[in-house]
Amino acid sequence: MSLKFAIVVLVLLALLAAVGWKAWVYRTTALHAMAKVEAISERFTHIGWFEDENRRWLESGERPDVVFMGASITKGWSPEGKLGDIKVAARGVPGQWPTHYLLRLRPDVLELQPRAAVVKACAITFRPGVDEKGTYEVMLEIVDRMEKHGILPVLATCVPVREDGNVIYHSDGSKSASGTNDRLLPFNDWLRGLAAERGYGLIDFHAEMAGADGFLPPELARDDIHPSPAGYERMTEIARAALEEILATEGLPTHE
Repeated sequence: MSLKFAIVVLVLLALLAAVGWKAWVYRTTALHAMAKVEAISERFTHIGWFEDENRRWLESGERPDVVFMGASITKGWSPEGKLGDIKVAARGVPGQWPTHYLLRLRPDVLELQPRAAVVKACAITFRPGVDEKGTYEVMLEIVDRMEKHGILPVLATCVPVREDGNVIYHSDGSKSASGTNDRLLPFNDWLRGLAAERGYGLIDFHAEMAGADGFLPPELARDDIHPSPAGYERMTEIARAALEEILATEGLPTHE
């Protein structure tokens, strides 16, 4: 084999390797992008998540007293049957924030015609990449639509995160100057003000569950953002006391 031929072969091999490398990088990037698209799309495709449960309510001729609209904390809590005589339908879908609630508001709340509906955002709503202004606007749209259907909105403040859940990192690995708790505190204050201004019900989980440092105490936490069994028991106590008072309000519709 001549030197010239060997050089040509090496060049061709190098070109093939370069093309192969670029193809691998492209495929990896494309698969990563598709995974992101699928993850985002999945959040918006759970309109029928509770189709069977909703159908059972409608076919029974009964109506829940309260529907809980939320995300993973509501899902993990599953308050059905835990609030005394209050008939509950829990509609929590992990990974969602209020924008997603709006998409399933009709089947999960409006069509069930409960006396009241609790709307509770999770800490995930205050992570990077979620439109903060949009969250406030969507919450207003949700409660406005509830009112138009004769359903009393009940606003629930966000459960605080455990201290290690407060840290937020950007996509480049840098640490955010503000943490999750820093972002959800103004939202909780806004919910309290909105409830007072419009006469809505309020379940103040944050005020009742935050420790002296403002975080979720370790004994009430399963991980950095989710309550432990003891934490869920505390939520049950708080919700039951608040809802018994709210549902006793004169003028609320009854299903008796």
